[in-house]
Amino acid sequence: MIDLDQAPVVTQRWWVAGHILLVPPVRWLLRLPHTGAVLIVSNHISQIDPPILGVAVLPRKSHYMAKAELFRIPFVRRAVYRMGAFPVERGGADRRALRLARDILERGDVLLMYPEGTRFTDGVLRPGMPGAGSLGLEPGLTVVPAAVWGSHKLFRRVKVAFGPPVDLSDIAPGPRSRRSREAVDRMMAAIAALIPVAGGPHTDPP
Repeated sequence: MIDLDQAPVVTQRWWVAGHILLVPPVRWLLRLPHTGAVLIVSNHISQIDPPILGVAVLPRKSHYMAKAELFRIPFVRRAVYRMGAFPVERGGADRRALRLARDILERGDVLLMYPEGTRFTDGVLRPGMPGAGSLGLEPGLTVVPAAVWGSHKLFRRVKVAFGPPVDLSDIAPGPRSRRSREAVDRMMAAIAALIPVAGGPHTDPP
């Protein structure tokens, strides 16, 4: 029985079944911590980006938000949940999804997040949403930027690049909304800088 009000726990069987065929070239500017909570923020250009990033961060298992529509199809719901996905309602602030994201980070796991909120197949970065910035401000986690390129084109080699952690420690105290906006703007700037490293064009921060 799947309880969508609980953060998913990835099982080895579903992880292998969902990820074994996707092994992209990865360029690391800094390796992920072996333990502890990590928030990975990335551009989003294709539906297959989550499993691609999931393979790239192995041996650590990762979790990610997926559009709620997928969880209305029984077999798909079971499969994506066991591979670490949990539902998010698009078009506004989904408090349940943010709570589950915090639960995953609080237990010291890896969370993949796409600050733009949805995928854009033209490869152009849009401004990030403040929910990602708010998560990044949680204490005790590492925020790692990433970029994926090539997944939005058929028969094109996919590459992934990871950069050094985004430092949010010097964001001045103040209203949470302002701090979240500044945090997500820093995330998007770091992602933009990595897109050429992953094989894409020079990209200005949104």
